[in-house]
Amino acid sequence: MASPIAHTFAGFWTFLILAAQLKTRLAAQWRQWLPQLGVLILLANLPDLDFLPGCLDGNANHLHRGFTHSLTFAILVPLALSCAWRIVPGFWRSTLLYFTAYSSHLLIDFFTGTKIGWTHTGFGMPLFWPWSKEFSSPLILTFGVRHKTFAALFSLDNVWSCAFELLTCSAITAIVLVLWKARLNSRIDSPSVKHRLAMFR
Repeated sequence: MASPIAHTFAGFWTFLILAAQLKTRLAAQWRQWLPQLGVLILLANLPDLDFLPGCLDGNANHLHRGFTHSLTFAILVPLALSCAWRIVPGFWRSTLLYFTAYSSHLLIDFFTGTKIGWTHTGFGMPLFWPWSKEFSSPLILTFGVRHKTFAALFSLDNVWSCAFELLTCSAITAIVLVLWKARLNSRIDSPSVKHRLAMFR
């Protein structure tokens, strides 16, 4: 599995989709949106909570990458959450955002393995659970962290894996934010927007 770093970034990217839909300026209103950001980041990390019960019996992988790493749960969890709290107006719009956050986890893990490249070293997930067949990509884009034991979490391999995810995801985020800012500025510079702004002066 990828570390919480990559999954947290994926939750943040889903939040950027939400902000783009609502056409809000995050810098001015960021405190108002913290609950939504928190929920999306939690959803993007939620499938990996299945390794916690295994930690109690000494084998963190006992239940890991099981039913929580399936499209079945990627659909059921957002539907249930939309019944409890809608992140945007509308049941299906909320469900779609929740699904995007949850399934981002599956997408990242699908391309996670022991060696980067066309290596066929993916860990595999039961995407179509309850069918037990596991699926993974032959193309590996990120290293997986090792967590069979608690001590393995702090291994040098995991440090390198987390550093790789942090650098890669930070670069992607920086590029997205620069493009987003350029798009907002181009909207403001358009003649129709300038005309509307001039009317309020």
